[in-house]
Amino acid sequence: MELSEKHIAFIENSLSLYGVDNKDLREDLVDHICTYIESQDSDDFNILYQQALHKFGGYASFQNLQLETSHQKIAKQIITVNKLKFSFGFIVIALLIVSLVFQMMQWPYANAWLLGAILISVLVILPAHFYANYKKSIHKYS
Repeated sequence: MELSEKHIAFIENSLSLYGVDNKDLREDLVDHICTYIESQDSDDFNILYQQALHKFGGYASFQNLQLETSHQKIAKQIITVNKLKFSFGFIVIALLIVSLVFQMMQWPYANAWLLGAILISVLVILPAHFYANYKKSIHKYS
């Protein structure tokens, strides 16, 4: 069966009405449903659409897919934030070591190195840590 723009718009609207809010997931589902319908020989759109929904698990399955998609998105964000914290933590440790060497040798700018390490800790690492914890707590309750 050849699908028209009207059919595709109907599929998109029905997925939106049934709570598939994630745009990328909705586009993928529309693509899969359209491919299934176009591969069938029948010309009755309504029957083919219902078969496609049944084949892909129905609207409840779409809700689960959306939930999994949001879980994966949050997990990727948390991994990125943890990588950021690790990288800047390494920089802070290097600055503290340089500051310690400068202090022991009584060279100038020892306090500047120490201040740089403290500023990075306070302005980058702590906010990133609190952001990751906030995202985790929101994700737990949703």
